Amino acid sequence: MLLLPLAVLGSVVAVQAQPAQPEVESFTEIAMGVDVTVKVAAPEAADRLAVARLAMAEVRACDDALSDWQASSECRRLPRTAGTATIASDRLFTATARSIEIARSTEGRFDPTISPIVQAWRAARAKGALPDTATVDAARSRVGWQHVGLDAQERTITFGRDGMALDFGGIGKGFAAQRASAAMAAMGQPSHLVAVAGDLVAGPVAPPGKPGWTIRKEDGLGEPFELMLLGEAVSTSGDLEQFIEIDGVRHSHIIDPRTGHALRDRTAACVRGPDGATCDALATALCVAGARDAAGLMRSFAGYRASVTTIDAHGVRAWSTSPGPEGPPCAAEAVRVPDAVTAPGAASQPQR
Repeated sequence: MLLLPLAVLGSVVAVQAQPAQPEVESFTEIAMGVDVTVKVAAPEAADRLAVARLAMAEVRACDDALSDWQASSECRRLPRTAGTATIASDRLFTATARSIEIARSTEGRFDPTISPIVQAWRAARAKGALPDTATVDAARSRVGWQHVGLDAQERTITFGRDGMALDFGGIGKGFAAQRASAAMAAMGQPSHLVAVAGDLVAGPVAPPGKPGWTIRKEDGLGEPFELMLLGEAVSTSGDLEQFIEIDGVRHSHIIDPRTGHALRDRTAACVRGPDGATCDALATALCVAGARDAAGLMRSFAGYRASVTTIDAHGVRAWSTSPGPEGPPCAAEAVRVPDAVTAPGAASQPQR
C-alpha cells in the first residue's frame, strides 16, 4: 500500500514543467525630447514591464534635473548670481561633477557651462542669421568650467561669475542611459539595453542565445557599421541632422566652447567605453577636436574606443583608436591610441 503513493509522486516529479526561458521585450517612450527604448530579457512579462518602467522613470527624473528646455527643471532653477551656493540633487550634482572632470581632461572642448553661448545661437537660428560678435563675446564672458565650485560634502554648486548656467546637452542622454541601466541591474535584471536616441548602454548579461547586443551605427559621414555591446556604452555625435545653413555656409549645432563659434567643418564621432556619460561627452569633444587633435584628447581616456571623421578644406580626414568602436568587446588594455590621421584611400599621414 505504501508503494503506490511513491510511484505516483515519482511520476508527478518526472513531468514537472521546466522553468520559463528569458524572452526579450522592447518598450519605447518619448523622454528628453527623443525616443527612449528599453529592451529587457526576462522570463516573466510582468518583470519585464516593471523593470522597463523603472528605467523610463529614471530617464524622466534625469530630464527633470538636467534639462535646459524645461523652465521648471532643477538645472534651470540654479541661481545665476556669483557666489550663491545651492544644494543640488544627487543627479544634478553627479552630472555636474563628471562634466567638470571631462571638461578639464578635454581642455575645455567639452564645457557644461556653455549655456549662454548655446542660448545666443538658438536665438540667432530662430532669426535665420548668425549671432553678432558682441553677442558671442558677451556670452563667452559667462562661460568657463573653471568657475564652477563643487562641495561634495555639502553637495552644493556655486558659480564664480554672474550669469553662468549649465547645459547638459552634450552629456545628459548618456548620463540618463547609464543611470537607467544601473537601476535595472540593481533590480536584478542585468540583461538589458537602454537607448536614449543615439546614446546606448548595455547591461552585463547578454540576451538569450547571443553573445551580446548587436547594434548598427551610422554618423552620416562614414560607412554604417555593427558592434556588439556587453556591459558597455556607445555614443555618436555629428551634424547629420542638426545644422543651419546661412549664405551657403553650414553651421553645426555643435559649438566650440572656447571660441563661441559653431563648427563649420563636417565632423562626426563615435565613442565606446564603460560609462555612458563619458562616451556622450567625448563624442561631442571629439567633434570639436576634429581628426587632427583626436589622439591627444583620447590619451586621457584609457580603454575608450573612438573614431572621428572630419571633412574640411583639405579633404576627408579620419582617425581611430585600435581597435575602433566597431566589432565585439575587447579588454581595455588592448585599446591603442595611434597618432596617425588618414585620408580614406590614401596612406597615413603624421599628426601635426
